Amino acid sequence: MNVMRTTTEVASQDVFEDMLVVSEAAVLLGVKAGRVHALIESGALPSRFATRDEIAQLLTVGRVRGVPGSGIRLVPRYAVEAAQHRPGRGWRKGRSRKPKDAQA
Repeated sequence: MNVMRTTTEVASQDVFEDMLVVSEAAVLLGVKAGRVHALIESGALPSRFATRDEIAQLLTVGRVRGVPGSGIRLVPRYAVEAAQHRPGRGWRKGRSRKPKDAQA
């Protein structure tokens, strides 16, 4: 019996009220929706597709304006909060790329 569960299995059991749409997650992370999709594809963010009932509820409440052909991805709120503390991409501004020994 495998006790370890994958992040996808955990995300599929999360409550709908604790899930964010990709666009909401992008706003919280300060990135574009495409970057959130890239994080999902790389496995850094767990996600699942919304069911028909959930899509209807999202449309009724106004959290989404339409449904793309590929469906709507939902990301757990705890995963977005954890991703907010991830290191940014690229080299930090103002930080030298040369080692301190080589500068002297």
